[in-house]
Amino acid sequence: MAQELILTLLPFFSLLPTFVLTSLDVSNTVSSISSKPVPYCSFFSNRVPSSQPALTNCTWFKENSCCRENEVHLIFSQVRPLIGSSAECTRFFNTLMCYVCSPLKYDFYRNERLHICLSYCDRMYKACATALMKGISVGKLYANGREFCLSRRFETNDIDNSSLCFSDDDLVMQTKNQIKISDNNMSSTNIDRPNFFKLFIVICLAAMLSFILC
Repeated sequence: MAQELILTLLPFFSLLPTFVLTSLDVSNTVSSISSKPVPYCSFFSNRVPSSQPALTNCTWFKENSCCRENEVHLIFSQVRPLIGSSAECTRFFNTLMCYVCSPLKYDFYRNERLHICLSYCDRMYKACATALMKGISVGKLYANGREFCLSRRFETNDIDNSSLCFSDDDLVMQTKNQIKISDNNMSSTNIDRPNFFKLFIVICLAAMLSFILC
């Protein structure tokens, strides 16, 4: 009887190593997935990115955004185009300020500083070289894009297309018709209280881009 029982259970014992290995593989896969970084909004107290269909600026982030429409409006209502700036220059500023909406900004907004790719600084500097700051052209005030970005209290990164610095290389968007600087038609009420101080910092940053120091 005992021999018959052993013979009956023997096929199940032969499958045990396979079951153990399969379980280990599943466990390792789950562990690998859980170890991948989850997008979070480092600027807004680590809020989770979400769909924001109401965005009227930075609309390329509508499907997955860290910011909300009232916050975007409050920020951009304080930004003024530089005197004599071209449409291209204004687009650079607009795109740059939209960093607050990026669901990937945990990569390039670190230690309370915005890290910008040097290639973006150089292109923005070139586009804004003839714009005026305190009556002097940007091209005369600063020798290159690095100087320009550093003067705005940004960090620069020399690695082109790096995920660790802000750029527009990977943005699938059409910014030509999306300039919203100085558009004050939307209400800016109901700003989240926990984020008000952070928003004040961004507003100061926007003001510095317009050379109005906070």
